[in-house]
Amino acid sequence: MPRGKLTLNVANGDLTPINLKRVVLGGIVAAILVNLGEALLGFLLQDDYQAAMRARGIRLETRPALLLPVAWSFAVGILAVWLYAAIRPRYGAGRATAVRAALAVWAFTTVTFSIAMASLTIFPVRLMVAAAAWSLAEVMVAVLVGAWLYREG
Repeated sequence: MPRGKLTLNVANGDLTPINLKRVVLGGIVAAILVNLGEALLGFLLQDDYQAAMRARGIRLETRPALLLPVAWSFAVGILAVWLYAAIRPRYGAGRATAVRAALAVWAFTTVTFSIAMASLTIFPVRLMVAAAAWSLAEVMVAVLVGAWLYREG
């Protein structure tokens, strides 16, 4: 196996290399887009988030651990573009495949997080639904751009 490449066994028995450099590039760009979207969402819903936290006695303090979601978004961005590259041989290159990858990533990240936060009453359902809808749009755009940057070989 060539260095820096992962292979995927496709239906016809061929091995198609996944270009890890392009996966990382697309994933980093996707994560930047998501972080910009999240910053805008945080600004727009700042009062709602603060009211919900105050009502539950949660005090948000500035500390390095608050950067963990930003760092995690880079891992998720890279994994999202890797997922696109992995399913590309089955569904073909392009927007429809990127949308499939984005929906999977959104379901496994945002939807599960939103359900947990709402069911634990940490944040109101209304706020989690709004954030999840926003996230669907930003994840779609981010994965579409990341997939557009991806090239095999």
